[in-house]
Amino acid sequence: MRKQMAKILTAVLLLGTLTDVSTAKAAAPKLNKSKLTLYIGSNYTLKVKKASGKVKWTSGKKSVATVSSKGKVVAKKAGKAKITAKIGSKKLICRLTVKNRSLGKGTKASPKSAYNNNSFTFYEEGKKIGKISMQLESFASGAESAKLAKKNSSNLVPKANEEYLYFRFKITYHSGTQTIKAKDVFNYYYNIFGANSTKQMTNLDWGFFFEDVDDLGQVLLSPGNTITCGKAVLVNKGFAPYTYRIQTGKNTYTWFTTAR
Repeated sequence: MRKQMAKILTAVLLLGTLTDVSTAKAAAPKLNKSKLTLYIGSNYTLKVKKASGKVKWTSGKKSVATVSSKGKVVAKKAGKAKITAKIGSKKLICRLTVKNRSLGKGTKASPKSAYNNNSFTFYEEGKKIGKISMQLESFASGAESAKLAKKNSSNLVPKANEEYLYFRFKITYHSGTQTIKAKDVFNYYYNIFGANSTKQMTNLDWGFFFEDVDDLGQVLLSPGNTITCGKAVLVNKGFAPYTYRIQTGKNTYTWFTTAR
């Protein structure tokens, strides 16, 4: 009888132990993605399931991708990076791969992705100027750009049928013989188009100080320089996706799209 009772007690204790282990495993924090692929310019918000404390996010390679305090990952350039979520002493890792977007042909019908680091020979009024590379690091429109515009009280508030288009570029002037204006490379007066490159967008006004970067309209580029700058243009709304063109030949242009 005593042996039987001992066996029953052992079984109950063992069952309780297994239940505790199972509960502990179920309660362990876990990332919603252990592997992730993004294209340059896109983003994704990682989340920790069943986190019992504050989560600290870090990127192992910020040049490839950054991560915010809330787990929002933004793809910067092609490559690989480890995104780490730390809860107490425990580390959870998401292995990220960032890819270039489809190159496109650079034509009006098949524009290149502006988020790639695109290199080209720049021409102005038919004259060859030099070699430039240009990458659209950020693009905002609609409610997103309207929120940025509020950072400066002098910016006009868009009407119901208007929106700001905000571009932030990283521009490198590799080689050339003269100093040039960034606004001649990215001519926002005449070379922004909407409705899949079929409608030339008219500048209604401009916005300033959307971010803490130089205003593209005031930037001078010298050979060997790299600069990050931005420009906000107020236009009539409703013509996305937006494209722009840059003169890359005596009488030819290369087209780029802001579509993600």
